[in-house]
Amino acid sequence: MAEQLEGKVALVTAAGAGIGQATAWFLARRGAHVMAADIDANGLEETLANAPTPARIQTVVSDATTMEGADAAVGAAVRAFGNLHILANVVGGSKPGKTVVDMPLDEWDYWVKVNLTSAYLMCKAAIPAMAKSGGGSIVNISSGAGVRGMTKNPAYVAAKGGVVALTKALALDHAAEGIRANCVAPGAILTPLMQRNRGQDVIDYLSKANLVGRIGVPNDIAAAVAFLSSGDGSFINGQLFDIDGGQKPIL
Repeated sequence: MAEQLEGKVALVTAAGAGIGQATAWFLARRGAHVMAADIDANGLEETLANAPTPARIQTVVSDATTMEGADAAVGAAVRAFGNLHILANVVGGSKPGKTVVDMPLDEWDYWVKVNLTSAYLMCKAAIPAMAKSGGGSIVNISSGAGVRGMTKNPAYVAAKGGVVALTKALALDHAAEGIRANCVAPGAILTPLMQRNRGQDVIDYLSKANLVGRIGVPNDIAAAVAFLSSGDGSFINGQLFDIDGGQKPIL
C-alpha cells in the first residue's frame, strides 16, 4: 500500500490547509512526488514542515483562479519531477448567509471563480502535461452541497454542481489521451473552513448526521483521491463519489 503511487507525480491545489494539505501528505505517503500549490505561502510552509515524507513534497505559491497561476503550478511540477500524472483540484470556499436576491453580482462571480473556474484553469494547464506523461488521473473536489443543495449559499452550490458536470465533460473529452476524471463530493469534513463558518453546535450536530456517527476528517477525502488516482481505480472514470459517512436523510 505504501507504494501504491510509486513513480507518479501529483499536483495538489489548496495544499496549505485542510483537505488539500491532507491530500498532499497522503499521496506522498503512497509513493508519489507531490507539488503542493496554494496562494498561502505560510500554509505551504506548514505543509512542508509537518509532512511525514518531506523529501517527496515541493511547494509553489500560485493562484489557481488565474491562468498565470495555473500555468505556474503545472510548470513547477514538471520542472521539479519531469512529468505530471495526478491533478487534485481542491481549491474552494464559501461564505453562507445570502440568497440570490441578497447576493451582489461581484460576490457571485467571486465564488464561482474560486470553486469552478479554478478547476477549469487547472485542467486547462495540466491536461497537455498529463497527456505528454502518458495519461493520468484528475480528481475534482466538489461538495455535498453541489449534489443536494444548501440554504443561503447559492453561488457555492451552483459552482460545486458545476464541478460535477465539468468532471463528466473531462472524462468524455480526454479518455483517448489516457486521462481519467472523477469527482469527490465531501460531506461534513472538519476543516479550518468549516471551523470558521460553523459554530460548535452545528459541528456537533453534523457529527451525528450520518450513519458512521462521526464527523469526517480531511484524510477521509485524501484516501479517496489516492485510490481513484492509483491502479486500483483504473476502471473508474467520469464518476461522482459522495464521501459523507452515509448522510442521513432529512425527514
